[in-house]
Amino acid sequence: MDADKIKDFFLNHFEKMILTLIILGSGYMIYAGSQKPNFMDTKVPDSLKSEANAVKADVDLDHNDAILPERQPMFDIVRETARLDTSVDPLDYSLPKTWSGKSPNSVVRRLDPELLPPESLVVQSVVTSIAKRGSRTETDAYPLATLENADPVEKVEKPKKRERRSRGRGAGGEDMMEMMGGMEDMMMMEDMMTEMGEGGMAGADGPNRLFNAELDMGMRPVATQDKANPEPAVGWFIAGSAVVPHRQLYEAYKQALQDADQYDPRRDTPFYYDLQVQRADVTDKSVDQLVDADWADVWNRTLYTKLAASVWSGFAPEIVPADYRDEALTMWIPPVLLDDYRSIGYHPLIPRLSQSEIKREQGNLDEEETTNEFSMEDDSELVAPGQRSNGGMGEDMYGGMGMDMGMEMGMEDGMMMGMGMAMMGRGGLEADPVDYKLIRFYDFAGFKNSPQFGRKYVYRVRYAVNDPNFPFAETLQPKVSSLAPDVAARVQTLMTDALKDGKRSFRRWSDWSEATQPVGLPTLEQYFAGPIERGSVSTWKVAGKDVEYARDAPKAKLVASQYDLKTGARIPMEIEATEGTVLSKKAEFADVVDPITLTVKKLPDAELISGTTIVDLDGGTPLSITEELTAPGLMLLFDQSGQLTVADEVSDQQMFRTFTYADERGE
Repeated sequence: MDADKIKDFFLNHFEKMILTLIILGSGYMIYAGSQKPNFMDTKVPDSLKSEANAVKADVDLDHNDAILPERQPMFDIVRETARLDTSVDPLDYSLPKTWSGKSPNSVVRRLDPELLPPESLVVQSVVTSIAKRGSRTETDAYPLATLENADPVEKVEKPKKRERRSRGRGAGGEDMMEMMGGMEDMMMMEDMMTEMGEGGMAGADGPNRLFNAELDMGMRPVATQDKANPEPAVGWFIAGSAVVPHRQLYEAYKQALQDADQYDPRRDTPFYYDLQVQRADVTDKSVDQLVDADWADVWNRTLYTKLAASVWSGFAPEIVPADYRDEALTMWIPPVLLDDYRSIGYHPLIPRLSQSEIKREQGNLDEEETTNEFSMEDDSELVAPGQRSNGGMGEDMYGGMGMDMGMEMGMEDGMMMGMGMAMMGRGGLEADPVDYKLIRFYDFAGFKNSPQFGRKYVYRVRYAVNDPNFPFAETLQPKVSSLAPDVAARVQTLMTDALKDGKRSFRRWSDWSEATQPVGLPTLEQYFAGPIERGSVSTWKVAGKDVEYARDAPKAKLVASQYDLKTGARIPMEIEATEGTVLSKKAEFADVVDPITLTVKKLPDAELISGTTIVDLDGGTPLSITEELTAPGLMLLFDQSGQLTVADEVSDQQMFRTFTYADERGE
């Protein structure tokens, strides 16, 4: 047979060959199985049950005699007791030179760590609306809430967009035009819905205009826990901030105490305890001429706490990471309404991210690694020492009962002792101390010994720590023998005074910081520049050169606003002015935003009384790159405080549009 026939044979009989192999394999398996012994011949159920019962009965029998041999005592307790009862020779345990003391040079003595003064002290003048504590029974008991709602604004007619013709022809082009028409209808519907949202809901007394919440940069006030409803008030103050070089201070503590006798990390690491701020009037003298008698205490921690607890209605949410703050140094942020408070909350040397977040971004910290940080992000949890969250103990700030801010400066030592003992858990070693701790303070107008408008001041600050060599807790007092000679002399004097006066002077103060640049209270006015319209200009030829001559004076639009102490809100007015215009205006009414409810109110007989004058205007000239844009406007103003200030259209654009309600008008 040739190869083709063999191949055809296998192809035609392949299935038969497979079937034959299966039959042969099955036959072999049947045969092999028939040769196996019968399981039932050896494993009978009855016999298996009997065998199991016999094994169980054998297990239950006592086999101790077989596995536990009789124990023979190997220890003679009588003889061992007699041996131990014999006396020993005391000379074997004697020490040579029993009464010789240790050399004082062999012990590292405790030193006083160097307290570095605060650095980079900056101050700024602030005027804004803040939330104060109001009525406990009525939510609209303040004057601004009783005003009539403002009228809706007139919409600006937008020029109709020129329809762009489709380049398509025939049926395809017509379909494209229909599609574009449908898209325009949808856009018109979206504009209508937006206008309805901005206009608010209609109430029983007419439409309720609402301020655009997206432009609200402040906090949203709520009633305090003791049911005091928030009301607007004018916050008129000087805000200051500085930093404590925490890492350097931590290293100074390590050098002075870590290797010394009786080292205790609960006591021998920086534990900030107090802050002191002083102000000096430099209106009639320079900073170099100041003497100690010129410096007056501003507010200490006690008065800060009483102000926040009894006057403010809550706090603004904290924006500085927790590891850069300390409750003895960093004052809470006032409850600023509508305005952006970041400038008074931050300091240029304080990062915006926590230390762990910075390390995570740099790839030096695993995602799973976390740090236990106290957070003040939720203002409902902000608690002043000795009060409940958002609670308080007093009355209003401007008018009403007020507070006696001429009370004695300084916190009672008993109160400080209790607070200090409660905060003792903050002590301890830090593996990686932050570079700085933030100092934040304020100097409010309107109280006794407050800064006065028209005067110039400089400020300085210092901080206090719990003295590691004379701490507030007497139980943590290190032995005098462990102190260096000069430190021991200082501490012995403090101990003598403590026995005489009955209280411990445990605060150890740093040096004063450098004085700030002069600063004063701001005016209650603010100005926001708008566009400038250039007057008609003629061009003359002079000596072969083109010289422009302005035939008409330029005109400008700006918003002049003034804070009203009665309503606690900003009263903005749009003014059209030219060079020499005095920014005073009287109107039948002005649209004023209620910073508590964000409702736009109508203030009758609004009047802006000001001596601020426009000195010069610049800008408004067409730009060569386009016909539609002009050069940004600049305004030189001589304000009420006697200062020359510049307002520019670019920086003030957002505020100008906000208080002219440009978005609401559709501009």
